[in-house]
Amino acid sequence: MSSGAKIANYAKNQFVFQENTEALAYFQILTGRVKIVSQKKPRREFIHHMSNQGDCLGELFLFLKHQYSVSAIAMEDCRIFILQKSEFDLMLKDNPAILRDLYESIAESLHYTYLMRGLTLENPAEKTINLLRYLKVSNDSTNPDEVFLTRQEIASLTGLRVETVIRTIKQLENEGLLVITKGKIFY
Repeated sequence: MSSGAKIANYAKNQFVFQENTEALAYFQILTGRVKIVSQKKPRREFIHHMSNQGDCLGELFLFLKHQYSVSAIAMEDCRIFILQKSEFDLMLKDNPAILRDLYESIAESLHYTYLMRGLTLENPAEKTINLLRYLKVSNDSTNPDEVFLTRQEIASLTGLRVETVIRTIKQLENEGLLVITKGKIFY
């Protein structure tokens, strides 16, 4: 805020930024959840990442001369800090220690990207288990075993169809690799 950030409110399903637009600001989630998606076909999206409170959005594009290649969409009502690119650049210049946190965030995003790209060679059960394993390690909630994703979100994150995810989750439950209680997945 001392660098000039403003707080904006976004309603569920509202774009924070859109694919093929110029990156003009730094975004950081104050409250809510945002998904980073590609929408290549109508009604079919691929979720690259789901961001939560404290996460930054699209920061990589502030260092590139490219437009956003993805969109950020609020998954629920959100409050988001917005810092214009020129003020963001000044903040980094005046506070080089912030760069370390930014590097860690970008490195975590790259790690996730590498992990998810590796999923393309795996069968549905392996894709699902690797996603759940990653989520468990990076989960900061009070119940680290609960998977806070819908079957549709798991499908969008893994590139599988919802029907395949439903069958795969049932198969994994039968194998004793996860538990389903009242429709919720625990891994």
